[in-house]
Parts: sequence; C-alpha cells; structure tokens
Amino acid sequence: MTDSQGSGPRRPKPGTDFSRIPSVTADSRPTLHDGPADQDGRRALFSTNRPQVPEDSASFGAVVVDCGRCGERTVLTPSQAVQLALPSLHLPFLKPGHGSWMRCPSCHHRTWVSVQIQL
Repeated sequence: MTDSQGSGPRRPKPGTDFSRIPSVTADSRPTLHDGPADQDGRRALFSTNRPQVPEDSASFGAVVVDCGRCGERTVLTPSQAVQLALPSLHLPFLKPGHGSWMRCPSCHHRTWVSVQIQL
C-alpha cells in the first residue's frame, strides 16, 4: 500500500500502532486458578476405586455382601446377587459369620462371604 502521494509504503499515524498496548509479562498474566487447588477433582474423575458403602445406605430388598478375603462390603440388587450366587454353597448354621461360598463382587475371587438381605 502506498500513501496518497504514491511516494512509498504507508506509515501508521502516531498513536494508532500497537505501541500503545502494554506489554504482557509472565508476572502480569492472568492465571486460570487464583484460589486453592482442588485436591480431589481430577482424582475423583479418573479413579476406579469405589467408596466404602455405609451400612445404612442399603435400601429395602438390597443384598449386602461382606467379603472375608478382601473385606469389602458391596450392596447389590436381588438380581445381581442371584447371578453371583449361582453356583454357590450356603452353610449359615455350620459356618457362622461368613457362611456362603461364592464369588465376591469386589475382588472377583471365590471365597467365604456374608450375605445379608435388608428388610
């Protein structure tokens, strides 16, 4: 582009170039997180660990399986419990405590578990 007289390249008028924009330094850059870091945010999104199940969280008709091997408590629906219980062995009077031999829903091993139906 040339100026109106055709003598050469057009120069910006004083005060209209980018020199009036203040330069940005690393210290003056805005940050995304000004507050404290979220300690559980990313871990909660990408973790595979299930939280511990409180005893009173099982609803009516739910089946609570307590594993004797891994110690995990799992709340199941009755249909899920039937799928896990086939095949299984239940000896509640001969083996008190963990009286059922079946697959644990948490560790997926065949072991002695305690099965309770919430009424």
